[in-house]
Amino acid sequence: MKGSHTAIRSRRVAVELRKLREKAELTCAEAGEKLGMSASKISRIETAVSGIEVEDLAALLGLYQVPERKRREVIRWLRAADRGGWWRRQPGLPTLWRSLIEFEARACHLRCYEAMFVPGLLQTADYARAVLRGINGALSDRQLDTLVASRMARQAVLSRTDAPILVTLLDEGALRRPVGGEEVMSRQLRYLLEAAQRPNVLLRVVPLAAGAYAGFRGPFMILEFEGEPDLVYVENQSTGLFLEEDSDHSSYREALSNILRVALAPTETAELISALVEQG
Repeated sequence: MKGSHTAIRSRRVAVELRKLREKAELTCAEAGEKLGMSASKISRIETAVSGIEVEDLAALLGLYQVPERKRREVIRWLRAADRGGWWRRQPGLPTLWRSLIEFEARACHLRCYEAMFVPGLLQTADYARAVLRGINGALSDRQLDTLVASRMARQAVLSRTDAPILVTLLDEGALRRPVGGEEVMSRQLRYLLEAAQRPNVLLRVVPLAAGAYAGFRGPFMILEFEGEPDLVYVENQSTGLFLEEDSDHSSYREALSNILRVALAPTETAELISALVEQG
């Protein structure tokens, strides 16, 4: 297993084990006693501080009475983690989205940049549908409904009592592009104004007048956690990638700082969006 930067799938195993133990209504101490492990070892495994061998994983899954199909799935995650960092190819990204939703739900800060369209956490359903249809015109109505529902489910994290802080940097071009038509775009702009009023949401727009800037390299999200290493998430036409290395983190944090330097202040951002709404 990796040291300080635990592989992403190893984190997923840790989160799943905690859920399964709680479902089995066992404390760390009770689970450890039954398997000859200390409570602290169980806790370290569940927080991804320590790695876990396949034998121990199988023992825990058996103790928690996990169905065989689910056991095989979790063990596959661990074996994939042993191969190091991971690059996942998922047409349409539904599986990757599930992982992203899990990490967003545990993060304390989310810092994202987007140039082409409004980020998923701040999209209306109609706008999300238009974006997804534009990206992949081959989607059936049923597939599209599922993806839109998934995207809307992500947004619930922002309404929790312990919601993460969301910092969103958005290129002005995304606000001027009438995705889904004028009415859909108008509702989306109004929603951005409403969302920006939340105490945990900070929205800043990079004006067209900024010219060339660091965001030209592409969109990204930095996820920060309490007591865990940060993650960087990037996505392109057909692939998503979670980055764990310090060098990657430094590079994207530098990009974030550079984008912030040219972005409008929150009040100026609200004024710009309001003006676009009035222009209709």
